[in-house]
Amino acid sequence: MAGGEVLKYGWARGGRMGTDMPIDANISFHRQGGAFVTASAATGLLQMVIASTDVIVGWAEVPRAAVPGTADYWTSSSTAGKDKVLVIHDPTAIFAMPADETLASLTASLVGRFCAASAPQGRESTSLKQVATSKPSTAGGTQQFFVTGVDVPEKIIYVRVNPHHVS
Repeated sequence: MAGGEVLKYGWARGGRMGTDMPIDANISFHRQGGAFVTASAATGLLQMVIASTDVIVGWAEVPRAAVPGTADYWTSSSTAGKDKVLVIHDPTAIFAMPADETLASLTASLVGRFCAASAPQGRESTSLKQVATSKPSTAGGTQQFFVTGVDVPEKIIYVRVNPHHVS
């Protein structure tokens, strides 16, 4: 991160209750954010949310670079479970997520609807492209997030985790 840059995505407001939790091996996060995480059914270790059906544990915040402007990414140890990250799981937390670039109708009318996270596509997009999908719905039981706000010029959707998708 450059000297004056601030986190663009991630926790925005509300509660910040969280827990340090062990993470799986070789998971990369962009330092300008973090990502929503789920727990592996096999190991219980944190992994990045990659499907709209993933049950969300919370938002993982990653360590900042020791020297600002270096190391745009943080990658967990190659030993599964060795590293821990802070996971915000507060039910009142609101998070800023980038809107899907293909979303043609990003308007305030999305507030009050539900949406899901899209699958990240490779290291360059592991957190910054873990986006709110282009199909906001009123079907709350099947979607991961409840839309609480929209910033149209910045293409940001503010969301709260849907309690039906929390572990």
